[in-house]
Amino acid sequence: MQINGEFFLNFFKYYQTDLMLFLQGICLIIAFLTIFTRNLTKTRKTAIIMMELCAALYLTSSRFYYLYRDFPNVHFWFFVRLAKCLDYFFSLAILSCFGFYLRDLFTHEAGLKRAPRRLIAADLILLLGAITLFVSQYTHLYYGWDEYNHYVHSRLFFVFYFFPVPALLLQTTCVIQHYGKLPRRIRIPLLLFIIVPLCMAVLQLIAKDVAPAVLSTAGIDILLYIFTIEDMNRRVEKAHRLEIEMMAQYQKELEETVDERTRELKKANEKVEYLLLNILPEKVARELADDPDKVISNRYPNVTVLFTDVVGFTKISSEMSAQDTVVMLNRMMTLFDNRAKREGIEKIKTIGDAYMAAVGLSDDPNNDGAEKMVRFAMGLLEDLDEFNKTSPVKLQIRIGINSGELVAGVIGKTKFIYDIWGDNVNIASRMESTGKAGKIHVSEATYNQVKDKFSFSEKVVTEIKGKGLMTCYYL
Repeated sequence: MQINGEFFLNFFKYYQTDLMLFLQGICLIIAFLTIFTRNLTKTRKTAIIMMELCAALYLTSSRFYYLYRDFPNVHFWFFVRLAKCLDYFFSLAILSCFGFYLRDLFTHEAGLKRAPRRLIAADLILLLGAITLFVSQYTHLYYGWDEYNHYVHSRLFFVFYFFPVPALLLQTTCVIQHYGKLPRRIRIPLLLFIIVPLCMAVLQLIAKDVAPAVLSTAGIDILLYIFTIEDMNRRVEKAHRLEIEMMAQYQKELEETVDERTRELKKANEKVEYLLLNILPEKVARELADDPDKVISNRYPNVTVLFTDVVGFTKISSEMSAQDTVVMLNRMMTLFDNRAKREGIEKIKTIGDAYMAAVGLSDDPNNDGAEKMVRFAMGLLEDLDEFNKTSPVKLQIRIGINSGELVAGVIGKTKFIYDIWGDNVNIASRMESTGKAGKIHVSEATYNQVKDKFSFSEKVVTEIKGKGLMTCYYL
């Protein structure tokens, strides 16, 4: 072990200046690269640049000292002494930059509102150390030079260590106190930055003519930079992952919101469509939905029209409250509407107690609308019987039916209604008004289309206003 130790020391003495030059280049490169490094705070970036520059200058002064301390040229004595002075100075400067680095680390990574005051005390100690160092150049407080211009420790040399060691210990206590709050990847390098140079400084006191403290300090500076960059990259990667996750979550929430709004819009459209279909025939509703400004008007060759009316409604309603009258009519008309929907009959409108419906609104002159309407009218009488079973007021209706040509369309742009016009409609209305309670009164035009399917009374000649005598039938 002794032989290996001597071999190592000799090897280190021989190559240490080359190693200093190598580390010096790395420190300068790192300082240059740090200038262009993103995602580091301005304070920490400045601290790293200063540490690397101080480490490079530390290596430069040490290398100059070890290369030229025995140089025979008497003109080099000043530069050798200056190099040794800077050697000590840059060791203090690196610790000061390290304290600068810790301040930013504690406030940004550890979550402290302000850096520990012990760091300020450490800076003051280092400043006092730098002052006494320059004083020693003129008083030989720490070291001196013999007649051969060789560096010699003074008796008070150990006093110099009263400055960097306490400062380093204060920084150490700050790191230990807030160790758990610091990033995991940076904890070990921080402890190594403190422990390794301290151990190497002790070794340098024992083993002369070697500079392990200088090399270890520069090496730890480089290591600290590497782990700082790695931690920064990890945080950036984590931030990117978080951003991607947030974007994915936002996209998911946006899609859910769009789907929800789409469903709400679909429901709203369905409601509007439902209401529109309750007002207009489906074909007409589609046309208006596609083109609200379109004029809806059609002529149909064979449409069967039905009118109903409550017998004696004026007298009945005068004996009831308005609300009871509306409730009663609504119950009856709802029964009629439900049947119309089931049997494919188009309700046109209600006028007071009158109900108007049509079927056969197509271009086919041979449609079966008349048969469907007669069956519908028979169903209305059945519905009325069911209504009267539970109603305190017993109602009777007249029903009139006529078939023929008419015109249908939509009038107006607001509160529009689908309506039908022509003699066909007028005659159907007259069939109702001249009919009998509880009977289905049909015109000859309707009779001719359904006489083979239903039984009718003998023909009845009826005076129709505006038409004179007309032949009619009762189902």
